[in-house]
Formats: sequence, C-alpha cells, structure tokens
Amino acid sequence: MNKIIKNWQRILFFGLGAVIGLEFSNAFHPSLRSRFMYTLVRLLHKPIMPEELEKQRSYLDRLQELVPPPLKIDPNPVDANGIPCEWVLPEKDIPTQVVFYLHGGGYTTKMPVLHRNFLYLLAQESKAQFLMVDYRLAPEHPFPAALEDALVAYDWLLHQGWDPEQILFAGDSAGGGLTLATLLALRDMGKPLPVGAIFISPWTDLTGSGESITLLKDLDVMLSWENLQESALDYAGKEPLSHPWISPLFGDFKGLPDSLILVGGREILMDDSTRLATRMTEDGVEVDLVIEPYMGHVYPATGPAIPEAQRAIERIGDFIKKC
Repeated sequence: MNKIIKNWQRILFFGLGAVIGLEFSNAFHPSLRSRFMYTLVRLLHKPIMPEELEKQRSYLDRLQELVPPPLKIDPNPVDANGIPCEWVLPEKDIPTQVVFYLHGGGYTTKMPVLHRNFLYLLAQESKAQFLMVDYRLAPEHPFPAALEDALVAYDWLLHQGWDPEQILFAGDSAGGGLTLATLLALRDMGKPLPVGAIFISPWTDLTGSGESITLLKDLDVMLSWENLQESALDYAGKEPLSHPWISPLFGDFKGLPDSLILVGGREILMDDSTRLATRMTEDGVEVDLVIEPYMGHVYPATGPAIPEAQRAIERIGDFIKKC
C-alpha cells in the first residue's frame, strides 16, 4: 500500500497514457471525446421557443462570432444569376469536381461561418470545390423560394461549363431535404442530373411521421420536434407538408444518382434517413447508408474534434472521388 501511495504520480501518468492511447486507437465506442462533447451540449444548450425566431437567429450569429479569427475562412462570394453563393476550395489542388451544397438550418436560419469551415474540411479531403448556395429563408420566403433559388444556381453552374458528370449535390439537415427536392424537380423537368448525391442527417419528412421522433427524443441533445414543426409550417406556407418537393421522402426516386446518406443514431430525424435509404433502394437507386450509433444531428460537421466525425469526412471524401 505504501508503495502505491509513493508511486501514485507514476501510476496516474501510466493510467492516463493508457486511456489516451486507447482513445486514439478508436477502442472506445463512442469515443471519449464525443461523450465529452455531447455532455457539454446537453449542459449548455438551451432550446429557444419556436416563435422566437429572431432570438434564435441572433443566438446563431453570436455563436459564429465565437469562432476564433485563425479558424475563420474568408468567403469567396459569387453571384449565380442573382442567387448569392460562395466558393469553398481546397488549398493546393486544382479541382476537377464541384459539389453543389445546400446548408441546413431548418429552412429559417443559416450559419455560414460554421458551414464554411465544415466545407473546407470536405474540400481538403475530397480535392473538390464546393459551391454553397445562400437560398432565401422562411418565413419571409416560404416554399417554393428556396427550391427556386437552388434550381437557378444549379443552372448557372451548368452554364459555367461544368459537366453534370463532374457535379455532385450535397446538403445537411433541411439542406439535405432541399437537395433531394431539387433532384426530384430537376428530374421531373427533364434537366441533367449530377453524378452523385450526399445527404447528411437530411430532413426529408416535414410531417413528422417517423417513429424516431418519439423513440429518440430523450437521447437527442440538439433537436426538438416542437421547434422543427414550427419551422416546417413556416417553410411550407400554403402548401401541404406532404408535398413531395417539401417532404421529399414521399417522392418517387427512380432515375436519381448514386447516393451516400449519413445519420446519427441518437437524433430524432434518424428515420428520415433510414426510410429514405429503403425507398431509394426500392426505386433502383444505389445507396450507401451510414448510421453512427451514438452520434447526434449532422455529426460530421464537428470535424476532427471527434473521431466519428473525422471518419465521416473521410467517407464523404472517398464517395466524391469515386463518382
């Protein structure tokens, strides 16, 4: 016992070293870093009532201001036939592919600083460049404003000389749903489709019929259906929530490109992804579904902070390169 007391520093150092070694060898599931991160989110995240949209937007603006200057990436704005967009490029490589990206935010908010950082990580991993579309937001601009903006921006991209075989679509959360709706609209209009699509925790069912909304509500530390439902009504406007260009889960997926879907196993929108993968497969679409069991909404955006997100970024990069 005396020896243990005398050598406590050595034992502590050895124990910490062993834990750190196991963590960085991905021995823990979930990782210790992700457990720490989600614990902080649960402690610090204070849900804002859905009717307080301006307060929510102000909160997100302040959150972006907390990003330290060395981590902020300067925007590269471009006017895409009247639709504000911005390019995010890898540092050294000359890209031969472009990813047309629609950001999340429940159709009512946006976080360009944080999305810009996330897309930069994806650009570095994939060697592709990203075009992020700043589509109009509800409730000021309900459906079909966001979809119209996406269609105009994509038409602009094609007229810049990009071949559809060089283009992929991608989006997270509401942007994932809008990505799918844009693909459906383009196909229905007989327009050329991109070669692939990536959906990150896509919100594809604004009616809220997925069982995970109830089953996982106590595990989801980021989303609440109360907030999402208000955003859904703001976005749909006078149209029914089941409209296939509003809730694209209820669409027909024949002819859509190969797709990658990533979703966390502890988010209330998980069924929006699992049902989408099933229905796309039934309609003949090649789909790769990745469910990260212990992760939350849009977990890949946390980047290298947690190993689960880093693996997702690598998975996305590989998918882009293979298309």
